[in-house]
Amino acid sequence: MGMILQILGAYVATVTSGIILEIPRPLVFKTGFIGALGYTVYLLSLPYTDIAVATLCGGLVIALLSQIAARLLKSPVTVFYIPSYFPLVPGAGVYKIAYFYIQGNAQLAGQNFIESMLISGAIALSVFIVDSFIEIYIYVKKQA
Repeated sequence: MGMILQILGAYVATVTSGIILEIPRPLVFKTGFIGALGYTVYLLSLPYTDIAVATLCGGLVIALLSQIAARLLKSPVTVFYIPSYFPLVPGAGVYKIAYFYIQGNAQLAGQNFIESMLISGAIALSVFIVDSFIEIYIYVKKQA
């Protein structure tokens, strides 16, 4: 039951951020599904790996589904990327960096900094990997 609530929360967070970012109304709920599916993969990966690799797995799903949706719905891919990644962004980690730093606990602040950087890097890497594979696929397809 807890995992279902988290996935539902990811859907709501994605839809809400899409509304705040003023993406086209017909795409808001479709974007919510992309964010929820990516977060589902993240949650399913988390027990078997660390948080950065789980974020990479969820991010790869988000990037791939965003690329597919952008082509099918004839919209910019960023309309899907930006709100869908919101559930994976390490907001709490960044808060903890500031909190522990202010409390004078440099060790915990440093640990949270490293974890937040790894998560952020995993998000960026997921976009890079999917975009690169799509570019290679398009190039090879044109050459054939």
